Amino acid sequence: MHKIIMATVAVLMGIGLFSSCKKEKEDLSGIEKGNAYLPFEIGKYVVYDVDSTIWDDFLKAEIHHTSQMRYNVVDTFTSEGKLSYVINILYRPTTIDSWVPNDVVYATVTDDKVVFTQKNLKYIKMVFPVQDGKTWDGNAMIPMNNGANAEFDNDKWIYTYANLNQQFDPGNNLYEHTVTVNEIDDQLNDPEADSLSYAYKNYSQEKYAYNVGLIYKERIYWVFEPKSPDGLSGGSGYRKGYGVVMKAVENN
Repeated sequence: MHKIIMATVAVLMGIGLFSSCKKEKEDLSGIEKGNAYLPFEIGKYVVYDVDSTIWDDFLKAEIHHTSQMRYNVVDTFTSEGKLSYVINILYRPTTIDSWVPNDVVYATVTDDKVVFTQKNLKYIKMVFPVQDGKTWDGNAMIPMNNGANAEFDNDKWIYTYANLNQQFDPGNNLYEHTVTVNEIDDQLNDPEADSLSYAYKNYSQEKYAYNVGLIYKERIYWVFEPKSPDGLSGGSGYRKGYGVVMKAVENN
């Protein structure tokens, strides 16, 4: 179960990196375009406190877990004229544990967007210029009609910028210039109120600070298959899915 939680958390943290966690730089010369909301540089890192939840329909249990993840920008390469950064992901259960390798992400940067590749899936994390209300299909490069990608096969996925240049505190520091990316907020029914109807929740939001990168992310995805009225058939009658909240706590 511990390995399942580690893998789930690592896969579903669409990542943004980083220039300074404790204090933003004062240079705002490029803020109108907004590409420095997701900056990259070899040697930079960010550490996140991660709170995760697994809804296990087999065990019929809600499992909570805390950990830390560290994203290190370690290398670059060029393919078809496009620059990509290599980001190593490290994991540790607590602050006294050693970091261990967990995953690798590739960030491809162009003049108009940043694409993340993780577990062979490509996410268009940001587009430029950054403007309040601007929308795009962030999952346009993810294959649909694929059972393994069911959580993305939903037409409510519409990435939208909001709260541009607003302050936000993820819990350890106030960032003066941030932008929110609302990705999806969709729910059908509530198992707590109606245990006989199919239900699901699909929610994702990220927040970026200028000259810093991703400072906050919340992701929830679960489905609920009800049992039949006689309890002899149908689904498990329990949620199946995960939730992740990550907050930037340290970087160089």
